[in-house]
Amino acid sequence: MCRRLVLVSRLLIAIGALAVSIAVPADALIGNGGFNAGLGPPWGTGLYSEGRPVWWNSQGCRSEVFIDEAVAVEGLAALHIVNPSARAAQVYGTMAQRIAIEPNRPYRVTVWVRGLDVASAGALSVVVDEAWQVRPIALPAGSYAWTRLSGTFSLPVDHADIRILAEDTGEVWLDDLQIIPLDALLY
Repeated sequence: MCRRLVLVSRLLIAIGALAVSIAVPADALIGNGGFNAGLGPPWGTGLYSEGRPVWWNSQGCRSEVFIDEAVAVEGLAALHIVNPSARAAQVYGTMAQRIAIEPNRPYRVTVWVRGLDVASAGALSVVVDEAWQVRPIALPAGSYAWTRLSGTFSLPVDHADIRILAEDTGEVWLDDLQIIPLDALLY
């Protein structure tokens, strides 16, 4: 009986390891991109994050963020962002995660998104540079079911601040955010 339990335990561990390796590529650089571990580190580690909550607002932005365990594409949860604040200069909600990259190497960003009454194209974007200019992912306006978005970037520095940036009204869900070296992709 004890031997059978050991064998079953080893089998379950092997299956679990296989599921994790299938769900997240071994060369994915971002931590907790599926938001299954909640809103904690490594989120809240990018530029301007020190001394702030993981998700923070500027200039009176009233955006809020939640971990939604009822809606997810993969895993147990998705990030749910609600922003009632209209687009205006320096009015945004954001969180970031700093990752190490190779300078000038191309990377692919992928993320599953769902939108409800997203006011404008780019109301929510994924930004990768410190100047907030390189935005490989910009969500479309409107309401839509789960859709996988993809973009590429290359930076001349050894790090990227992966920033989720909400700048206009709407509700958005994000899941399975990944950053992968472009030449490491199988497709």
